[in-house]
Amino acid sequence: MRAAGGHGCDDLLAGCAEAIAEFRELLERHLRSRPDDYLTTFRDLVAVEGHYHWSAVLGDFSDDFYHVACPHCAVEVTIAIGGYGRYSAIRDWNLGDVDRRDLRPASPEVLSGIGRWMHETAVRDGEVVLADGIAHLFGQAECPRCASVFNIADDHPAVTLLPPAPAHTPR
Repeated sequence: MRAAGGHGCDDLLAGCAEAIAEFRELLERHLRSRPDDYLTTFRDLVAVEGHYHWSAVLGDFSDDFYHVACPHCAVEVTIAIGGYGRYSAIRDWNLGDVDRRDLRPASPEVLSGIGRWMHETAVRDGEVVLADGIAHLFGQAECPRCASVFNIADDHPAVTLLPPAPAHTPR
């Protein structure tokens, strides 16, 4: 389901509204059972809701690194949400993530759209780590270069998931 979107696959889904609605209900029931494959099912449900991008890039927030461009100075900013912390930084392949700035998670009351729906679903199902990660992903970051504060997800629809950073020992 997550593959739909960018390659003309949406046309294939156009005549399947009833089947997609049934699939959505099946996914909802499966999520409420708190399955071992919760994240996979959650991402499938996000895709059924029509948010293919979030379905494809959303991680489990154990060690997720996202890449965005600062909307003010265009520098590449690494967003870390997981075991390494919750911060924005400049990625240096020799030094690791430098000039870290703490992220500012969105409060549930200010979330809207898909961010609110994903957060509420994760909370409903007791997925605390996922809900916390979504609050951070839809929160604000500070650019380490120009110090501007920006909304990570809403201002950056092209946010992409990066592979984990290699471990570096400071010199």
